[in-house]
Amino acid sequence: DESLRYEVDREEPKIETFLNFNDSGGLLRLAEKCNGSGDCRRSASSNGAMCPSYQATKDEKDSTRARANMLREVLTNNTNAHKFDSKDLKNVLDLCVGCKACAIECPSNVDIATAKVEFLYQYNKVNGFSLPTKLFAKSSHYTKMASYIPKLSNWLFSSSFSSGIIKNIGGIATERSIPKVSTNSFSKYYKNTVYHIIEFKREVYLFIDEFSNYLDASLAKDAYDLLHNLGYKINVVDTLDSGRALLSKGFLEEAKTHADKNIAFLKDKINTEIPLIGIEPSAILSFKDEYPRLAKDIISANAIAKNTFLIEEFLASEIQKGEITAANFTSEEKNLKIHTHCHQKALSNQKVTFDILNLPTNYHPTIINSGCCGMAGSFGYEKEHYEVSMQIGELKLFPSIRKSPENTIIAANGTSCRHQIKDGTGRMALHPVTILKNALLQ
Repeated sequence: DESLRYEVDREEPKIETFLNFNDSGGLLRLAEKCNGSGDCRRSASSNGAMCPSYQATKDEKDSTRARANMLREVLTNNTNAHKFDSKDLKNVLDLCVGCKACAIECPSNVDIATAKVEFLYQYNKVNGFSLPTKLFAKSSHYTKMASYIPKLSNWLFSSSFSSGIIKNIGGIATERSIPKVSTNSFSKYYKNTVYHIIEFKREVYLFIDEFSNYLDASLAKDAYDLLHNLGYKINVVDTLDSGRALLSKGFLEEAKTHADKNIAFLKDKINTEIPLIGIEPSAILSFKDEYPRLAKDIISANAIAKNTFLIEEFLASEIQKGEITAANFTSEEKNLKIHTHCHQKALSNQKVTFDILNLPTNYHPTIINSGCCGMAGSFGYEKEHYEVSMQIGELKLFPSIRKSPENTIIAANGTSCRHQIKDGTGRMALHPVTILKNALLQ
């Protein structure tokens, strides 16, 4: 009954934050929700994704519990003029990969991933952002520029000399390959494609995120073609940036600018009849998770969030309604293994990906019992995190894929996940949309 973390009648500090933490009663209350149960200290053999870095290092410092306790301690007792100015807290949060598993798998739903984003913003307001951090945060801007001269850009990214310089400046691990930009424009493709469909099943807005647009235009084309061939009217949104990279690095003011712009553009377009659907989980799920915490127009942000879906979610719901059937697809036999993005595990449902890939009559999908792939956006590219990134991949994902026969199709809907699988196993994973599009009867 002594030395308890709670002291009677102690006046708790009021913490001003950029993000809205009202659902937890504020950021300090979010940290205080941790009751020390230690569910975040599960081994890799357990189900679930929490907590990938702890599973790799087995160090209490890298558990969700440690991060919550340190955050609570610093916000409560730090005597610095700026509460967030703590190198100890920065060190404890360093290996949080932002998978969001704690928000759903922790019995108290202690969302450390979102807390870390707020911390990075507050800490770097005082200490400044490093050059590599700025480059990763604004990567979609630089990728867009590179896409204007794709052949030259890809030569620079693949040449050992020039890529070495780029990696050195950007703090990228030498072992990593730099993603290449798409050589064919999706925007030109869809504007020049004509589909002669008289009646549509329903109308959708398809959000072509910055990753699919500049790095994987063929995937964007597959999504567009799949939806059209299944009878849907598509309104393409290909000029907006989700702000995902900015969010992950704590550039909240810039991310808010994107969120407000996106909400203003979509608020009169998206409703229960006309949903917003997206390809890359980390980008489209920002509309559901971070935007309501960021946006100036919270009412519109929440309305859009309720009608925003992963493309797999949308397709699975249409299958359930009987709008899409196996008759649309091949009866050829194939085996598939599925790895889903961490944000899908936390904010959506893995089963929807299984359901859409189980639709073709002789397709046999199984979900890999994997947590985080280890790439987690920029985390796995960063030289100081590369080793832990690969350790996380080796926990479950890589061994499962290596055991799979070569003719087994590997499905992964995250762009980072596909890159990590390629670097860790040498196998090329496909987005579920591409797999379904390839299975369409011509």
